[in-house]
Amino acid sequence: MLIATANRREGTVSTQVVCLDADNTLWDTDGVFAVAQLQLLTGIAKALQKNVGAPDRLAYVREVDQELASRHHLGLRYPPRLLIAALCHRLDGSDPATAARTAWSDPTAIPLSDDAVAAIESRYFSDLRSTPKLLPGVPEGLEKMHRAGATLVIVTEGGRQRVQNVLRANNIDGYIDRVIDAPKRKELFIRLKRLFGPAVQVFMIGDQITRDIIPAAAAGIEAIHVEGKFRPIWEIGSDASISHKAATFESAADTVLASA
Repeated sequence: MLIATANRREGTVSTQVVCLDADNTLWDTDGVFAVAQLQLLTGIAKALQKNVGAPDRLAYVREVDQELASRHHLGLRYPPRLLIAALCHRLDGSDPATAARTAWSDPTAIPLSDDAVAAIESRYFSDLRSTPKLLPGVPEGLEKMHRAGATLVIVTEGGRQRVQNVLRANNIDGYIDRVIDAPKRKELFIRLKRLFGPAVQVFMIGDQITRDIIPAAAAGIEAIHVEGKFRPIWEIGSDASISHKAATFESAADTVLASA
């Protein structure tokens, strides 16, 4: 279901509407996950009394994480207990793919007590509640587009209330006209384009090619890719789908305004 906040500039006429991804486009969600995943690995290794021999501990977790996400219908939003189970198998000597498959076949097969698993999982959820910091160029880019009179719409699958909380915590909620919580599919962007009307230029700025750029472009929306620090394995090789790239969010905003 498409859910939106009320437009804060009701009655104004905008010739540009800019749809914005939130996580890893406006703020550093990946950084929050990195801290949480490293703490998760530390907790599991301590409980199992195992040493993590890998020099890059985050890569060690992410290899398993990506194997799980590529298999689960929720993608990166798969249940954390799957990651706990898979990392137990990884620490026991399995390669990432085998560890993920084993956890997938029986997520309850965790060689830890229920209390230990609950404590590790609780700490993980607590770490994920940290407020992510804004990425470089975001305040400047939002200010430029807002001053130019563009309507700024966040399109997210991460929960409207959560997004609004992060907007307020980072003091950028005043720039945003709407928050839409809905699956990012071609059909959604077609509906948005119809909603705003044929006289309006509609753009999409996002970091994920398959979730932000491709469906928006397929609906006839000008899509601008801002590459983030984290790139899912299923996006490798999809660069050919990008027609507009920007190094920072501010550069993406400049591209939007230059086309007015």
